[in-house]
Amino acid sequence: MRACGKTCHDYRDEHLFADGSVDFKGEDRDALLAQTAHDAPVIRLSHPEVRYEVTDRCNAACIMCPRDLHKHGRPHGIMELAPYQKSIDEVAALGAKQIVLTGFGEPLIDRTLERKIAYAKQRGLRTYIISNISLLTKERSIGLIRAGLDELRASFLGMRPETYERVMVHLKFDVSMNNLLTFLEQRQRLGSKTPKLQISYLVLPENEGDTQAFKEFWEPRADAIEIWKPHNFGDGRDYRERLEDVGLKKSCGRPANGPLQIQWNGEVIPCCYDYNNQIVLGNAFERPVLEILNHPKYRLLRLAHQEGKFHLFPYCNQCDQLLPHADALIYTNRHNLPPEEAVKLSNTDLYNLIDDKPIESSQLKGRYADAVSPELKLRAAIGGGKAA
Repeated sequence: MRACGKTCHDYRDEHLFADGSVDFKGEDRDALLAQTAHDAPVIRLSHPEVRYEVTDRCNAACIMCPRDLHKHGRPHGIMELAPYQKSIDEVAALGAKQIVLTGFGEPLIDRTLERKIAYAKQRGLRTYIISNISLLTKERSIGLIRAGLDELRASFLGMRPETYERVMVHLKFDVSMNNLLTFLEQRQRLGSKTPKLQISYLVLPENEGDTQAFKEFWEPRADAIEIWKPHNFGDGRDYRERLEDVGLKKSCGRPANGPLQIQWNGEVIPCCYDYNNQIVLGNAFERPVLEILNHPKYRLLRLAHQEGKFHLFPYCNQCDQLLPHADALIYTNRHNLPPEEAVKLSNTDLYNLIDDKPIESSQLKGRYADAVSPELKLRAAIGGGKAA
């Protein structure tokens, strides 16, 4: 937990360095900060995606997700509509093209979700959510379609009640299955091609026997499916080995190349793996995004990743995303990239975080290519400046 306690809302410059997330031990603090002061200023978003955690609340307790550590880890809530709308206007002007309305929570808990989607669509932005779809009733399906949601990624982690409910604790297999099939029916009934449906599967000891059944059932029904091995979720789980060998660690690309991550209360953090806001970089509801991206702490985070000084940010230093993990992707029909290239991508918009570039439309496959190729071509034509 952050040193200032779970109710801390102090984003003054010096406090951002005194919250326990930075360790200058063995380093010359003044020299490092002076070095970052010469960085070229960030003037717009290079990575064209911004993620908004509309809520951190969830109705499930999935075994691979550290909800237990999150319970008392930070304040809980739902993002208010007015500051969200103001922020959308700001990031759209900075080059945002896609808005992900999901963080460490279930977005359908937010009763203003459809209004948030519609507002982003009015600003010309593509919209995307990740959901456990347990709350995706017929009415919510229709609401999401009519609001203009472009893509829905559903987590469906078992093909039998006993396996699904062992992994996705507190949810019911029959309810979730019916919700997804009803969604597809309503999308067809309304004559809509969106939201595109991507279904994600994690292979765990509790559900690995259902993997082939998942692929056979959902591949012909969904617009795309993916099968992955689980990650550690920062410090939350231990599915992957954590190594101290500095020589094996390389930047995940997120501090330099985004996407910008804004939590339900406006706090900006480096990435979605920081589920308890361990590294707070500012508050996007209280100061301009460009001020946050150019703040000495954000600059220092980028420097730490560029120069392999991960020890400056202990939470980053223990993260499995710094280590080789090409075996994490088991199967995808979204694109034709080899696994060692695929793991460089942001899962939401397939942006290459290591090389700072979007996926090429020629690398997409099947129905998924038909869904997103036009946006990729537009994105490539627009270009952009250096981002966070």
